[in-house]
Amino acid sequence: MRWPWGKQRNTLRLSVRCHDGLFAYVLTDQAQAPDKPLEVLQWGVLRDLPDEPEARAKAIRSLGLHAGEVLALLEPSQYQILKVDTPNVPASELKSAARWLIKELVEVHLDDLTLDVMHVGGDVQRTQRQLFVVAARNAAITELSQTCQSADLSLNVVDSWECALRNVQTVQARADAIPERATAALLMQAEQCLLTISVGGELFFTRRLDGDPRLTARATGHLTPKPLEEAPLGFEYTPGTSLSGLGMGMGEDSEESVLIIELQRSIDLWERSWPELPLARLYLLTAEHGDQLASLMQRELGLRTLAIQLPALFKGIAADADLAQLSECLPLLGAALRQETRAL
Repeated sequence: MRWPWGKQRNTLRLSVRCHDGLFAYVLTDQAQAPDKPLEVLQWGVLRDLPDEPEARAKAIRSLGLHAGEVLALLEPSQYQILKVDTPNVPASELKSAARWLIKELVEVHLDDLTLDVMHVGGDVQRTQRQLFVVAARNAAITELSQTCQSADLSLNVVDSWECALRNVQTVQARADAIPERATAALLMQAEQCLLTISVGGELFFTRRLDGDPRLTARATGHLTPKPLEEAPLGFEYTPGTSLSGLGMGMGEDSEESVLIIELQRSIDLWERSWPELPLARLYLLTAEHGDQLASLMQRELGLRTLAIQLPALFKGIAADADLAQLSECLPLLGAALRQETRAL
């Protein structure tokens, strides 16, 4: 029994990113029914933070963020996520065995890395099981910890963007009544995109892709086509002749998107690797132009594509939110949905 005058547990979770003079944060209340939208109490971005540690800490403290749990996301450049065959060792020895399996795959010395492992697809049964190995730079984790400590924030968990995106698509799939179907999710930002494929809340596939601003311009009708050129004198078109090779392109908006090509390659690979788990849909997580982009991708990929509507999943994210700030906070919204107890 909890006495009414007893100390109440702090149910607030603070999810943060801190890099290159930027501090992004999302404060959520975890004390709610699981079938209700997660309540976002406070969120935003501080830019151009001073390099001097105490001045930076003072700026963060001025936000008045007090939470019972603090979760930080590493930046993608600060860690690698690798897939290897599961070694035939006891579960308690997986991390040690993984160190030797990835030693030729990482960019730095093993002593400079912190590792975490998780089974591809969770407990799915397969002849040859595989592991995701997250290899994070010690220096990045130390810097995050020191920044939080100086700002009077006690860091509890360091997590990855891949798991954060998996969390969002899992909640969306549950809302769409397809929690056990395979779904893909694409987090779109200006320079880099992240693709994940999950089934039943477990991560099966992930890939980082280059962003494609021209795709957004196509989706919104802002891509200016090149003027068509007349055929040179004496030219007679025959089937199979390339007009673009003769300087007669059909316009920029007809050029294939590298992002679409790489997405199709990833989908094809998934279908070959997991034919028993066809993709039900692709979820698009982006701060703006989500519906237009989803419509274009659905036409290009032939896969049902839906833009995730953040106000439906998160109470406190208004439809007229600052889009530049919201873009920086997108992965943090996924981190706020974290359910695991394992920490990196």
